[in-house]
Amino acid sequence: MKKFVLKVSIFFIVMLIFDILSGKAFSYLVDHAKGGDNMRNNYICNETNEDILVFGSSRAIHHYNPIIISDSLDMSCYNCGQDGNGIILNYGRYQLICQRYHPKVLIYDVIPDYDLLVGEDNHKYLGYLCPYYDRKGIDEVFESIDDTEKYKMKSQMYRYNYGFVQVISDYVHPQQSEGIKGFRPVHKEMDTMKISKRRKKEPIYDYLKIEYINKMVDESKDTKIIFVVSPYWNGMDTTSFAPVKTMCQQRAIPFIDYSNNPKYVHHNKYFYDGLHLNARGANEFTKDLIMELRKREIF
Repeated sequence: MKKFVLKVSIFFIVMLIFDILSGKAFSYLVDHAKGGDNMRNNYICNETNEDILVFGSSRAIHHYNPIIISDSLDMSCYNCGQDGNGIILNYGRYQLICQRYHPKVLIYDVIPDYDLLVGEDNHKYLGYLCPYYDRKGIDEVFESIDDTEKYKMKSQMYRYNYGFVQVISDYVHPQQSEGIKGFRPVHKEMDTMKISKRRKKEPIYDYLKIEYINKMVDESKDTKIIFVVSPYWNGMDTTSFAPVKTMCQQRAIPFIDYSNNPKYVHHNKYFYDGLHLNARGANEFTKDLIMELRKREIF
């Protein structure tokens, strides 16, 4: 019995040491990423100092050209969009950014699936916040999704299991560039044969996501927030945007909707798939958005 207890004790001590060393190793790899999403994430959370930041999902990262924004408005700009992510990650990033400085303007490209509606497990949005779990306020984001996260995150290996292959890749041989001030243009035109029809369905709201949108607005006293819906190839039913529209009306926040703009709907030259603009479309849309902002005397 004593031998068994000794073996178990040694096993747990070895695992604890391995966990600590793994955490230090992966923390180093993340901090010294040479490209890819981890390098972008480091810059967004630790180094941004631009006047204008663009937040959102893949529709943000591919739709807003910061160079055009900067040249047109004479203000620095960085695109913080992240593939497959929405308000939960963006709120956490905004918390980290505001611990350093307050951007003058935040352009938020809102998409129902990631910002408003019940969808995939909300744990998926925590990945890029894992390295910053010990920073002020970030643990609260984790615990709002799952109270057991405060125990799980004590394991260093658990913190980095969200994408350890990418962590290594971004340090050794990045597969993706950081982009152009965070913007990643796609240089191809869409194939309409690959478009699948989206079924209209009754929106089921995720009130945690809506709560975080409201919290971000509440905490942005020194930042002007502009909510934007960028173009869709097939247009869309905008019913699901109701909570954001209502909030914007109540708080006098700009809400600019290009989802059904005839300039873009069914114009293949501007898209690379049904949801995303290509480089040509992004440049054109960015110029149109700037004109709209000036028309509304926002700038």
